[in-house]
Amino acid sequence: MGVASESGRAWIAGAMAAAALLMAGCGTEPTALPAITPDQPDATSVFAYRTTGELAVFRDGDTVHATGSFGYSADAVSFTADGRFAFAVESSTGTLVAVRVRDGAVSRTDCDCAVAVGLRDAVVGWWREPGQLMSLDLAGTEPAGPERDVTLPDSPSPRSGGDFDGARLVAATPDYLLVARVESQGLWWEKTHLYAIGPDVVLPLGRVPGIDADLSAAAGPDGHTFVLAGSTARSATCGTGHVATIDVRTNAVRELPVLPGECSVAYSPRWGADDTITVATRKWADTPGAPSAVDRLQSAAQGWAPLAEQPVVDMLPRMRRSTVQVVAGDPVDARAIPHGVLVLEHDGTRTELADQVVALGTPAARQG
Repeated sequence: MGVASESGRAWIAGAMAAAALLMAGCGTEPTALPAITPDQPDATSVFAYRTTGELAVFRDGDTVHATGSFGYSADAVSFTADGRFAFAVESSTGTLVAVRVRDGAVSRTDCDCAVAVGLRDAVVGWWREPGQLMSLDLAGTEPAGPERDVTLPDSPSPRSGGDFDGARLVAATPDYLLVARVESQGLWWEKTHLYAIGPDVVLPLGRVPGIDADLSAAAGPDGHTFVLAGSTARSATCGTGHVATIDVRTNAVRELPVLPGECSVAYSPRWGADDTITVATRKWADTPGAPSAVDRLQSAAQGWAPLAEQPVVDMLPRMRRSTVQVVAGDPVDARAIPHGVLVLEHDGTRTELADQVVALGTPAARQG
């Protein structure tokens, strides 16, 4: 191994210090990050991660983490559109937990929601029944409140019967909100229907083939196309993971190759700046107690290809000659949420920062 540069040694030393900080700080109150000014180019070395018990932000070798009851959700960590805040929703309490990147300040807001998404600048939003878009400016002082009322049309599905499950805001661009609502039931599993909400229109998109349950979504780079991940039932206990893109202006759907394996699920999609789509996956045999194989895959010409040399729960784009990934451990039960060891590799040196990590996130400008 060659001799590291001065900047590389400093970065690695910071990572080592962050690892020690993490081990010492688990379960404690957040430790503030050194303040930075807004014009500093900090976004290139910022990322966040989540375990079942904390949301943490890593910035230039310093780490701040906020404890939280995130349960066993596999949802990705999100950043606001301007990259100033990382946030996640506590699955057990419906509380929005946010960490300000600049100084590590932590805020908690009762949103009574399961999912929140970045809308614009430092504003996040979520859906509240019976039909309200709620929003909160994390950089402001005003409390959360309704931004607009939305009336979703009745479903054209003949099996809906008007008995709907609650809607969820699953992704957003400056022009469109993507809302998912379970409106009909199949032989075994639920059937999810989609709506695109524009400034003055509500577009019923209907169902996307193969994406019935556990739907998750991410916005594409053009502002009107989304990538969707989910699954459809093969039996009462076994599903097949599907991934597709949808252009909400035309309702044009492009189905990506079906995931291999007897039983599978796709979740946590990410659409990179290089037009590469990646998804987290689990695959298992259709037998009781079968363990699942975990990996993050990327779209390729002939199907799906592993994102890394070894199976990973999650992985971020390279940052300053560095790789950030959550290395998968032993196979887990098919119903368990995968987790692994958070590893940073910089100029050939690997540093383990945390374990039991479920998901990563990075500011939108860093996606790709």
